Amino acid sequence: MTIIAIPLATLALAGCQQEAPAPAAEQASRNTLSQLPVSTNAAMVGLIDQSADYIWAMGNGDLPKDDHDWHLVRGAFYDMILGGAVMKVPGTGEFDAQWTAEDNWQQWSDELTQIGQDALPLAESRSTDIAAWRAIGDRLVDNCLQCHEAFKPEVPSQGVLHESTERESRGISIFD
Repeated sequence: MTIIAIPLATLALAGCQQEAPAPAAEQASRNTLSQLPVSTNAAMVGLIDQSADYIWAMGNGDLPKDDHDWHLVRGAFYDMILGGAVMKVPGTGEFDAQWTAEDNWQQWSDELTQIGQDALPLAESRSTDIAAWRAIGDRLVDNCLQCHEAFKPEVPSQGVLHESTERESRGISIFD
């Protein structure tokens, strides 16, 4: 009986063992995004343009009115943080691979992430320091202008637009 039990116990234990995790290099290759499923322009409009509105609104004194508004602001900065990283990956647009291969494109993308990271603590602390918000907004404007001047001076392109709203032109709060 002992002779049979030992091999059966060994087989049972072997069946319970989990597969060893893949080596780090293999995991990294599985998690690498080599191309966006949309154009860089679409990603920029969807992530950066939308989140930028909150920085600029805050810098212009349009401050959140309640918890919901502050959650929108914080979420916008997570989008900007993520958006900077996303902008480093080529999309499906005609010039995306060429643009993202450029060192200054990569630098401006990293700066977008940093701008979002710098805005996040202000949002989390519910800062009403308009000058601090304006300073971040100024950095964002500078970043956008430099990048657009180098890569995309004709705005908009590829038919993907950030909807211009009557609210923006009339000075109506982003939080209404």
